[in-house]
Amino acid sequence: MLFLYTREVFNTLDYRPASLFMIFKRALRQELNFTTGVVFMVLVTLVLTNLMIRVLGNAASGAVNPKDALVLIGLGMINYLPILLTASLFVAVLMVLTRWYKDSEMVIWQTAGMSLFKILKPILSFTIPLSIAVGTLSIFVSPWANEQSAVIKQRFQQRDDISMLAPGQFRESSGNNRVFFIESMNPEDDTFKNIFVTDFGKDKQLVAVSKQGYIQNTSAGEKHLILEAGRRYEGTPGQKDFRITEFSRYTVKLEGKVVDPIVNSPKLMPIWELLRDLTPTNLGEIVWRIGLPLMAIVFANIAIPLSYIDPRRGRYTALIMAVLIYFTYSNLLKLMQAWVSTGKFKFAIGSWVLHVIAALIGLGFIWYRQNRSITIYGRYKLWLGNKAARGNQHVA
Repeated sequence: MLFLYTREVFNTLDYRPASLFMIFKRALRQELNFTTGVVFMVLVTLVLTNLMIRVLGNAASGAVNPKDALVLIGLGMINYLPILLTASLFVAVLMVLTRWYKDSEMVIWQTAGMSLFKILKPILSFTIPLSIAVGTLSIFVSPWANEQSAVIKQRFQQRDDISMLAPGQFRESSGNNRVFFIESMNPEDDTFKNIFVTDFGKDKQLVAVSKQGYIQNTSAGEKHLILEAGRRYEGTPGQKDFRITEFSRYTVKLEGKVVDPIVNSPKLMPIWELLRDLTPTNLGEIVWRIGLPLMAIVFANIAIPLSYIDPRRGRYTALIMAVLIYFTYSNLLKLMQAWVSTGKFKFAIGSWVLHVIAALIGLGFIWYRQNRSITIYGRYKLWLGNKAARGNQHVA
């Protein structure tokens, strides 16, 4: 009855196929715009929360500069954007079509003449601009964000001993041979109150405490911590030969930490540098970068047959399958990147073969879903009937 009623309605309105397709395209685009935005914001919120916990935890432990925490969070989000956009597009197409099946809207559109292959065209027109954005982010923007993040972290690791100090916290020196503690500090004039310094020598241990101190810069560019009005304890732990010396002024030379230079990792290199030096490792990185936008298009293709559900059943089966397909596809892309990086697979093949196979599988399922009313046994009987009919024609 629903099919007859729907067909009668469309015949009454006298919609031509072109105008009907425009109505369908407009309705689908509105749904996809809203759903993609909602899914993207949810994923961004989850990733942003995780990044904030991780970066702020590193800042609290002294691994990164607290002043750089906000910048590092922003750079980390930029690095995640291509993956988040790809996942948002996949989930949005799946959710929209699944809801249409659930509410029998898809039945109405198909009754009006909208096949799954006709649905593919407006979905691709919505997907391609987003895939271009994903490609721009993965090829150009994400490597820049990774490089800037590495520079900020290295700059903080190269700070001198005094830059590591924080009031109320024990901090180890860059050479791992001293421990500093200050109760309070005045950043305007680099003065400190209630200072504790432990120096671990080869044979003896030295402990110096003072009520106040300050930083002194020498003409040679070195930094010294000057302790005033304090005591120095020197001796071997576990023995009684400690010497206690009171001083009015005591100097501690501060050391700078020697950090290895940033490794020129392919993840940090701009695309033009990768193309200038086509080593297997660089080719593997190119496979990953160009694979993300292609993966976004293929996911939209796969979401069409995957979204079909029986209206009397739940909609979560499709979402569970979507999660499995997403992680399987992503891991296969990483595996292809590893194979190209190690020379096991040629770049000329590895850059496209996975995506073509996945796209053909998606199109195959669309065709099967379009003709799902004919079973495999029915197709076999139809093939036998056609073969017999052709044989009778030859005999006649």
